[in-house]
Amino acid sequence: MEKIKEKKKVRKSKETQIAEKKGIDLRIKITAAIAMIGLVIVSISLAITIFVHGPQYSKEAYSQQVKNKIISPNRGTIFDTNGEILAMSVAVSTVSINPGTVKYSDGKDVPNDVLIQAFTKYFSLSEEEARKKVESTSSVSVIAKKVEKNIMDEFKKWMEEEKITTGINIDEDMKREYPYNDLASNLIGVCGDDNYGLSGLEDKWNSTLTGTAGKVVTANDVHGEAISDETEQYIAPENGSNLYLTIDTKVQGIAEKYIEQACIENNALRGGNVIIMNPQSGDILAMATYPDYNLNSPMDIGPTGLTGTWEDYTQEEKLNAVYGLWNNKAVSSMYEPGSTFKLITSSVALEENVVETDHAGDFHCNVQYQVADRTISCWSATPHGSLSLREALERSCNPAFMQLGQKIGAKTLYKYYDAFGFFDKIGSDIATTYPGKFTDLNKVGPVELATMSFGQRFTISPLQLISAVSAITNDGVYVNPRIVKQIENTDTGTIETLETEKVRQVISKETSEKIKNMMESVVVEGTGKHAKVEGYSIGGKSGTSEPTIGKEDEGYVASFIAISPIENTQVVCLVIVYGVTGKNHQGGQVAGPVAAQILSEVLPVLGITSDGTEPIENTENNIAISNVTGKTMAEAKRILEQSGFSVKVNCNGDENTTIVTDQVPKSGVALTSGAIVCLYAEDSDVRVSQTVPNIKGLSASEATNILRNSGLNIKITGTTGNVVSQDPYFGTSVEEGTVINVVIKEDLVDAQ
Repeated sequence: MEKIKEKKKVRKSKETQIAEKKGIDLRIKITAAIAMIGLVIVSISLAITIFVHGPQYSKEAYSQQVKNKIISPNRGTIFDTNGEILAMSVAVSTVSINPGTVKYSDGKDVPNDVLIQAFTKYFSLSEEEARKKVESTSSVSVIAKKVEKNIMDEFKKWMEEEKITTGINIDEDMKREYPYNDLASNLIGVCGDDNYGLSGLEDKWNSTLTGTAGKVVTANDVHGEAISDETEQYIAPENGSNLYLTIDTKVQGIAEKYIEQACIENNALRGGNVIIMNPQSGDILAMATYPDYNLNSPMDIGPTGLTGTWEDYTQEEKLNAVYGLWNNKAVSSMYEPGSTFKLITSSVALEENVVETDHAGDFHCNVQYQVADRTISCWSATPHGSLSLREALERSCNPAFMQLGQKIGAKTLYKYYDAFGFFDKIGSDIATTYPGKFTDLNKVGPVELATMSFGQRFTISPLQLISAVSAITNDGVYVNPRIVKQIENTDTGTIETLETEKVRQVISKETSEKIKNMMESVVVEGTGKHAKVEGYSIGGKSGTSEPTIGKEDEGYVASFIAISPIENTQVVCLVIVYGVTGKNHQGGQVAGPVAAQILSEVLPVLGITSDGTEPIENTENNIAISNVTGKTMAEAKRILEQSGFSVKVNCNGDENTTIVTDQVPKSGVALTSGAIVCLYAEDSDVRVSQTVPNIKGLSASEATNILRNSGLNIKITGTTGNVVSQDPYFGTSVEEGTVINVVIKEDLVDAQ
């Protein structure tokens, strides 16, 4: 029995061992399977990491180990045709702090009040602004941007004296600067804080001026410290290129002076333009727009272009006013050219042999002219009667040109409009441009044909008109207008010249000579008499555009286009004054004198010689003022009074011992008896200012009396007639005794 029990125990023990062994084997297999599955999962995960996320992780790792420092390129400089700087970049700094971490060299915190006091002193912040920045909870607080070098030098000296070593950050930057402030502002345009162009040439030529940024690539160790070995890479920036313009700063300044004067004197609601162009090369010598703005503070324009109180307008309205002021009207604004466009109609007619220049009786004006179901009136209330083409152009007769348009036909006119560039976007390298807006040819009826023949009910840009008239005066050859003549690579010094681009022959040389001859007749005998410049041969055509129906409050557009000399024409000048109101609104009266003023100064500047005659000055009883500086007040007064002048002494001491140190006007100026001469001593610390009165339209004697009563002198050019221009213009503040230059001419009856 015992043996049987023992055998059962042994058997059970073997069975248990076998079962335990099987259990172990199963666990091993399960463990192996789990391990295998884990290995597969790890392998898959590793594969995903390497092949899917690998590039991203590699990039992140690289970015942690490699640091890039961007090197900004220098923006190119803009020069005028003579090398005068119009726009340049200067080094400035951006100052920021890490609030709460600004410390002295000994590790102690710099008190906030110390920082506030410094920031208000050096960066023109208010105490409230400075405190807000210093006590900011941000990690970085910008204190001032675009800080100029002289201010930064003072601030750095303060930091050094205070022994402030950490927490204040100074980053180098560039700032765009315009040495001439508002000169050619609408043409040049401005840059934003990022030094990218926002308007004008700064925008249109931004890619050329900007260049390409460079960088320094530095490898870092695990602690973020730079590894100073050969792994550092330097990629140099490509600096922006310089632009050399065709603009002449002297010519530009003259154009701006007189278009401003014209707009103020005529209360022009919508400003004005002047473009001066060389028709042979296409070079734009001046492109002036009024009102203008200061390029160094382009957002600070006040209420220009708005009515009411500036503070009452929304931010959007203010921005619209700013962008409107930045607009270059000479290129991007469209207008009805009026009678200046009669030059185009005349050119087509002569080229197509529709008419001759001096064939009597080709046209007839009885004031009103019937076109289909409409009666269209001449601008003149007096009938012009029987006319040749020359006489029709001289008198700017609308019925004559309506008749001429009918003889030519719309299809032929449109062919020449295309050749003259009116359907193209002229000047797209200057500003945003548009093609002329004309009635579709297949929709042109008798009325449309009539009105476009004398320059109304379609729109073009000023640049399109002057380019077309330049083609007429350039032996009929159309040349693309050019504003940039050279591009200089500042890294290599190489210069690319943008050559004159002759596009096409629009009319023959024979037709060109006939038109120029008739333009001279317009100035000598017709509506352009006020555009005469003594000593030079001048041709021109006046223009007056009526306000469109429903927009009568916009006023008239008065314009004049002038050329000089007649032979070998080198200058074409277009003057436009927008929004003229009142009785005197015609182009010959308003814009003609402005063209004369501009050309009288521009032609000598350009070295264009006169025809041998000199301006006719009213020299009756003129006396040259003696130089009395260095003499006693009493002696100087005696000398001048003996010459017939009225003397005003300005000194605090005894006239018998006090020495004259200055006189107004200067010696050598020839004035009539009774002119005012002001004498000053070294201790004369007060000088009287006078406001120039408006003397336009007055006779020479009336103008003289008014100016003398205002403590001012007068110098007259011309022999008969009334004042058509004055310089300085009325409202200008000048020193007592200043000479006002005036031009007198006979009144015009026909000045359309």
